[in-house]
Amino acid sequence: MADAFDGLLDYIVRDLVVPDAQKDVDLNATAEETADDIIATKEQKTAGAIERARALAIPFREGLVLAFEAQQIGHHEIRLDDRDATQNAIADALIAFLVGFGLAESRSEATEPGHYLYFVAVDWDRLYEVAERAGVNLPAALADAASIPPA
Repeated sequence: MADAFDGLLDYIVRDLVVPDAQKDVDLNATAEETADDIIATKEQKTAGAIERARALAIPFREGLVLAFEAQQIGHHEIRLDDRDATQNAIADALIAFLVGFGLAESRSEATEPGHYLYFVAVDWDRLYEVAERAGVNLPAALADAASIPPA
């Protein structure tokens, strides 16, 4: 059964990720591509976005809960190390579904060649607005999922 986090992610994919990907297909289409080619590419991008969201649903939830817990103790951002598979998946999820749409900000620092620490700060006001449009009570879901009670 889908929970609030799944509902929010579904909304983000449907209303932000897919339209953005489809606009990108239109903007990058060549004169040689037929309308059928463009439609097929859009369908492929949509399927890929849905598949990626399914693969990152748990890290998305975990990342939101970590960011909420950090906020509760006065930390504006969370730190994620790509050398840890779980943290790397969380960074991927938050960057893919929040940062790209102005719902969070991120920065990175190199730790060693080819590896990074990612720092992600969720824009809670904007994310709560999106959650409300999605019909999701995100504050309640976060409070229920967090190990640190809301301040």
